[in-house]
Amino acid sequence: MVGPRADLVLRQVRAALARRQRHEQSDRDLLRCFSRQRDQEAFAELVRRHGPMVLAVCRRVLHDGHDAEDAFQAVFFILARKAKARGWRDSVADWL
Repeated sequence: MVGPRADLVLRQVRAALARRQRHEQSDRDLLRCFSRQRDQEAFAELVRRHGPMVLAVCRRVLHDGHDAEDAFQAVFFILARKAKARGWRDSVADWL
């Protein structure tokens, strides 16, 4: 029987391996996982990858922090709604 401490370590190792696997997937694959299985971690990886760039563009264009944050959220909301669309490239950076 595995003790509570060993169980915690195993969960952390599995989570680290899952993050590494996500990191190696293309944006298209992450969108596919999100749209088919509602895999929140797949979408979170997309936000981690592209969020800083999107937020920087929003701030540069809008010159207001609150408006930039609203636009940032809108961009990823629209991406989530369009995740099932066909024709995504390996990277969604150009779409964003």
